[in-house]
Amino acid sequence: MRKMFISFFLCSLFNVIVSAQAYLNTILERLECIQSASYIDLKEAWEPGDTEPVYATPFYMEEYRNPSDTVIGSSYLSWDSVGKRRFEGGYDGTVSASMFHEEKGIVIDDFSIPRAPFRLVSPPFFNYAESIIRYLLGTTDSLTKEIKETEEIYYVKMTIHEENQIEFFGKPCRIPTPPFYMEPTSIYELWVDKLTGLPYKVRREMSHSISTNTVSEVKLNGLDPAAFNLYDCFPTDYEIRMYGQKKRSTSALEGKKAPDWQLADTTGRLVSLSGLRGKIILLNLTGIGCGPCHAAIPFLNTLKGRFPNDLDVVAIDTWGRKQSSIRNYIRHNAIRYLFLEGTPDIAKAYQTGGAAPYFFLLDENRVVRKMFFGYKVGESDKEIIRAIEALLR
Repeated sequence: MRKMFISFFLCSLFNVIVSAQAYLNTILERLECIQSASYIDLKEAWEPGDTEPVYATPFYMEEYRNPSDTVIGSSYLSWDSVGKRRFEGGYDGTVSASMFHEEKGIVIDDFSIPRAPFRLVSPPFFNYAESIIRYLLGTTDSLTKEIKETEEIYYVKMTIHEENQIEFFGKPCRIPTPPFYMEPTSIYELWVDKLTGLPYKVRREMSHSISTNTVSEVKLNGLDPAAFNLYDCFPTDYEIRMYGQKKRSTSALEGKKAPDWQLADTTGRLVSLSGLRGKIILLNLTGIGCGPCHAAIPFLNTLKGRFPNDLDVVAIDTWGRKQSSIRNYIRHNAIRYLFLEGTPDIAKAYQTGGAAPYFFLLDENRVVRKMFFGYKVGESDKEIIRAIEALLR
């Protein structure tokens, strides 16, 4: 009797696994039939430990399968979610475009300046879901999967146990080990609507960030791929520049008094630039959720010990994060320097266009003596330290 039960259990388990595998293949086949799609994509993100998202922003998306692009495999256009009033960016398989509305600018990235061993393009929703399922069905990587079914949805959870985190940029990409610690486990969850047989939500969880994409108002295969033109979406009064090309305004503050500000710290206490006395200041305009900004934290933490009597480090979040997110970010990353909640006026005053990170080295009179944009581990460290030492001579 016991042997019969064990045999029946193993047979049932095998049938469940085969059924799940077959259903995943069916979902993949349906995704492969999507040549174009329009939808609202609600993008949300959390830092580890956050109890509420640092942002929750809906976008209207147009997604196109692009077989000529062997990297991502899709093109897309993105607008604000209400009536397509404002274009936000896109990718045509050759270049990506990012909008900086505050300064009426467009940055074109043709990927000629390498930033990673893969193309840094956030893939559109159905391309993203297809890549995840294709990986789940075909990989030999170490992973565990959990599959649940209700009357209305099919839920799939994949936990990847590899030495590097796995991200999906058209294909699975192994993330190089960063300068700060990242637990390598990668978790992906998908929710599939049984009525359509297609995913409608994807959740990605890493040790350093969590994000979800949830789509609604989906319309399939109603767009004409021949009508796709990224450049047609650009506002005619915006300045276009290539990624890596120095903005005309980035050096405008050097040699001038830094714009004053009064901002709140994590206790709600107001701190002003003019109220900081005596020492030179390295002012870091940063963004919670920005990778290079995150990578700079260990270096910035060392500066106080290296120049204890001569330098203060002050960071300002310019991406509009809430106080709860800022407190969590400080705690999670063991930040040991002053970190303040910014306002939209800060990016305008310091002419950053919302990009990050920026570093402004201010002398004791709060004159901007040197400005740095971006951060590369080691290289940026040396440049900033040389500038500090030159100012202290």
